[in-house]
Amino acid sequence: MIRYVRGRVVHAPLRGEIELFEDAFLTIDSATGRIICFHAQTQPEDLVLAATSSFLKLSSNEFLMPGFVDTHVHAPQFQFMGTATDVPLMQWLDIYTFRVEQSFQDVAVATEWYTKLLDCMLAEGITTAQYFATIHVEATKKLADLVETRGQRGLVGLVSMDRNAPETYVSSSTEQCLEDAEEFVKYVLEKKSELVKPVVTPRFVPTCSLELLRGLGALAAKYDVHVQSHIAESLDEEAFVESLHPGRHSELDVMHRTGASIAHCPLSNFFFANGLLDVRKVFDKKVDIGLGTDIAGGYSPSMIRAIQTSVLTIKALEIRDGTSSSPTKSFDYKDAFWLATMGGAKALAIENDIGSFAVGKSFDAILVDVSLGKNLVVSDRDTSMDIFQKVIHNADSRNFAKVFVKGRVVHAIT
Repeated sequence: MIRYVRGRVVHAPLRGEIELFEDAFLTIDSATGRIICFHAQTQPEDLVLAATSSFLKLSSNEFLMPGFVDTHVHAPQFQFMGTATDVPLMQWLDIYTFRVEQSFQDVAVATEWYTKLLDCMLAEGITTAQYFATIHVEATKKLADLVETRGQRGLVGLVSMDRNAPETYVSSSTEQCLEDAEEFVKYVLEKKSELVKPVVTPRFVPTCSLELLRGLGALAAKYDVHVQSHIAESLDEEAFVESLHPGRHSELDVMHRTGASIAHCPLSNFFFANGLLDVRKVFDKKVDIGLGTDIAGGYSPSMIRAIQTSVLTIKALEIRDGTSSSPTKSFDYKDAFWLATMGGAKALAIENDIGSFAVGKSFDAILVDVSLGKNLVVSDRDTSMDIFQKVIHNADSRNFAKVFVKGRVVHAIT
């Protein structure tokens, strides 16, 4: 458990603005893992404190940044991540996804692959993730158990489906689907865990009857828990939903009115959505938004990749629309870094707990070491902001020397 930290610290409490401190000093409560003091400049009295307990002094090659928040992960799909990017979404679900997810009925299979997933996620600096699991209650309980044991912060959802899915991978009835969802929610809540929370998870409109959606809504209200689902994933999905529910209203207007958030998954959008999300319009509508990897619709587990791809998305839109030379502010790596940290925290309604190094928040952090690996080139001419920008554009898990959740090391390069 880290008690004191001294060194270079970077975070983005506000969208589009990076705060970088060359010699900050953080004090962390050993009982709660929360930051109880933050000095932008180390004081003489700080050094006296540091000599009394567990102290992490960063080298000139190191700096701290907040842990990443992945707002959308399909946990079982980690098994085939990196494949099947060449088919439309609805075919992808039938040919690949449902078959793999069905195998997670075996808790041993689930344990093996969820363990591998968590190893990967923590190595990528993802300290908080929101998970879709499968329709299987026991296997999804195992995912919640593993997330808690490994020390990651996780929102875990048992997937609910009662129609338009393979006979071997769909709930036997709407009633059974609702019973399973409630059993899982109660199981996680009874843990009274500070790290793991349940999420009511209707997969998406095509696989959920109106009766199921109403029942899940009542369940979420009864237990005051999050809800996650899918929207606007692809043109074929959009057409299917329109056939089921014609005359829909503007999604952004509805989301603003209801307080819903967006998990923006730019990499999977390029492969499956046949469309690009203009996050600037989301900002204008004052809808909260974070970034997601969307494993395995997204072929990479890296939030660094998600940051980069979110910027490329806006560049592609500007080129398409002929606005790339506009003098007005666009969207750059600073905005994208905010999405991956503070934006994700706001989207999950846990911004009072994570997302930055503000006093009172949990010490969920990545210790970046630019000297590790050969993928980063740093010169004496580089400023600290230059180095940070190089990390955003060139770093990967090789550079994440340690990862912390609540002040405890949950991953370390040895």
